Amino acid sequence: MTTVKLASALPADHGLTAVATSLIDDPEQMHIVLAIVKTKKLTTDVESGDVSPTAHIKRIEVVGSDKDEAKRLLQIMRRAHERRTGNTVLPLDLEDDLRTALGEAIDPNTGEIG
Repeated sequence: MTTVKLASALPADHGLTAVATSLIDDPEQMHIVLAIVKTKKLTTDVESGDVSPTAHIKRIEVVGSDKDEAKRLLQIMRRAHERRTGNTVLPLDLEDDLRTALGEAIDPNTGEIG
């Protein structure tokens, strides 16, 4: 499996400033963000020929504060996870992270936000 790295620099105009106070005052709180990434560089291991990309965040915005928006984001994340892994159920740790980030109860049977 190819290892993907993430460049540490953010674009000058990024949406994380919207939650800067929360990141300081409540460092344990999770936030849902939507990011657009692009390849910044490729690193080639000369011996194996393996190529590893480093992604650069081109745009990032905080999302999910609205309950309806949060429900839609949860559906999108579930579908993306299903396509990537073939699993129809989110792993418990991801489900817990989403529950924490949304600040809402997620019904484990229906996936609905309560």
